[in-house]
Amino acid sequence: MRNSWYKRIAAIGLITVVATTSAGCSDNNPKGSEGKNAGTDENKEITLSIYGNGFGGSVTPGVQTDRVALEIKKKLNINISTEAKVNDDKLNTMMASGDLPDIIYAERKQMKQLIDGNLVIPLDDLIAEHGQDIVKESSQRIEFSKKYLSDDSHQLYFIPLLAGDLPKEFIYGSPGYMVRWDYYKELGYPSYNNWDDLLQILKQMQDKHPTNEKGEKVYAMAPLFEWGYSVQAEFYDRYHGKLFLDKYMDVDPETLEAKSAILEPNGSVWETARMYQKANALGLLDPDSFTMKYDNLLEKVKSNRLLFNWWNWAGVSDASDAFEKAGESKGWAPLPPAKGETQYVTEYGSIGRLDSTFAIPKNSKDPVRAMKLINYLVSHEGARLLLNGVEGVDWVIKDGLPVDTAEKIEQSKSDPDFGAKSGIAKYYNWSGFSSGATDPKYNVPVGFGNVFSEDRLNNMSAIDKEYSAHYKVSYPGKVIEKMVERGEIKKNGTDYTKFAALPIITPDDIKRIDGKVDEYIKRMVPKLILAKDEAEFKQLQEAMVKEMKDMDLLKSVGYWKEAYRKNKETVSGS
Repeated sequence: MRNSWYKRIAAIGLITVVATTSAGCSDNNPKGSEGKNAGTDENKEITLSIYGNGFGGSVTPGVQTDRVALEIKKKLNINISTEAKVNDDKLNTMMASGDLPDIIYAERKQMKQLIDGNLVIPLDDLIAEHGQDIVKESSQRIEFSKKYLSDDSHQLYFIPLLAGDLPKEFIYGSPGYMVRWDYYKELGYPSYNNWDDLLQILKQMQDKHPTNEKGEKVYAMAPLFEWGYSVQAEFYDRYHGKLFLDKYMDVDPETLEAKSAILEPNGSVWETARMYQKANALGLLDPDSFTMKYDNLLEKVKSNRLLFNWWNWAGVSDASDAFEKAGESKGWAPLPPAKGETQYVTEYGSIGRLDSTFAIPKNSKDPVRAMKLINYLVSHEGARLLLNGVEGVDWVIKDGLPVDTAEKIEQSKSDPDFGAKSGIAKYYNWSGFSSGATDPKYNVPVGFGNVFSEDRLNNMSAIDKEYSAHYKVSYPGKVIEKMVERGEIKKNGTDYTKFAALPIITPDDIKRIDGKVDEYIKRMVPKLILAKDEAEFKQLQEAMVKEMKDMDLLKSVGYWKEAYRKNKETVSGS
């Protein structure tokens, strides 16, 4: 069985970069508390608001009432209020007015404004008195934040989240070459050596299944451009041994060398567009791709109108669940990378993620209670709850290992909204530890979906069992591990400890250049993808490079190259 909470856990490594749903603010926060302890009463029920780009998935705005949220209330007497959507314009307005929530989920791009505007309070005293779990379990992230996220003040303003290790995953499906496994099986499991081969396989699938059950047109793929072209270039890099990081730079995760993804002829900006240009030339690209929203993508996957997806959490797991519930031997699975490619794993590192932090605004109604809530969420105990649910209800210890309860398994199988209703993995990005981090209490990954117990393997979906049998492994992710062991592919991940010294704010002149370049690329990429042949593609590419150089692209590239050079020098010497 493919449990909904497992798919959500797998989804969250790409969601931090690309999700738009998040947490909200309270309208009745008194101003001027400035970190004072007066008035704090732990026996009094309180509602604290959190706002920022915190998590993906379906979130109803307001006070949360799922069982994970209710367990937090039981432990701390704190209700959590969130908001369903978040956007930079609203956040900028809130920062300009100073009307911020009780806790803010901050990214690097907001940190300087929050500090310079005296909008967030130093947490040094609060964490010493009310954040002992963080101090005991995560001292390195505190020191990192003081050094790199304080605008040279060396005070603690931001507490990074999602620290962890490079995990072994049950299934490598985000990102992944997710395809309809039953159709791949129907073709006789054809081999492939590169993207061109995969396109031919997808074309065979589309030719055999041109419409769905309702007679609607089926396309091989519909890449989502709603979240920006960077999301697509990111996927290309992750399968080719690079990381697509700040503003169109391709970075080698081992050497930390950075090159322009635009000025290099084979940079990810061009190779990504070339991937999709080839798909379009074969009639595989859904023409709605350039204008559709995320919800449209979900609907297309769930209604069997697509054959390929990068994300197992973007409708794919839901579609597989529906097939299994109906008793049909159909579903999705990730094709392993071709030999010589890389399999992206996740963002990880002992310091946590640079763009995932908690801070307490100056106008928080109760900074002490806010600090206690943060302390719980950032602790191993909190991670255990956020990622797996309530002990005794959702999981129990069996033979020394955490395993799902029968009730949780049944609920996740029968209810497509199980994750939203239960709260399991819903608040993943608020966790102090990622799913691959080691839980010291049980010496297993804190995301129990990556604990490969006998119970876990016995409860695999029919497709996962079939997939594993085909590749002669015990669980789907083992395919990747064996390929790595044989030297056929490498793992690729973002170790944030290697990028600790990157600037937390971009200078205004560089920001303006990058903004113009970003908008230009967003406007021109469809033309590249719709080019009739390679000659037209190259002609467009040359014209685009010239246009972007006229926008002072070289100045931006010079800034970022120097930023990465300084970062490498700093982290290598630390």
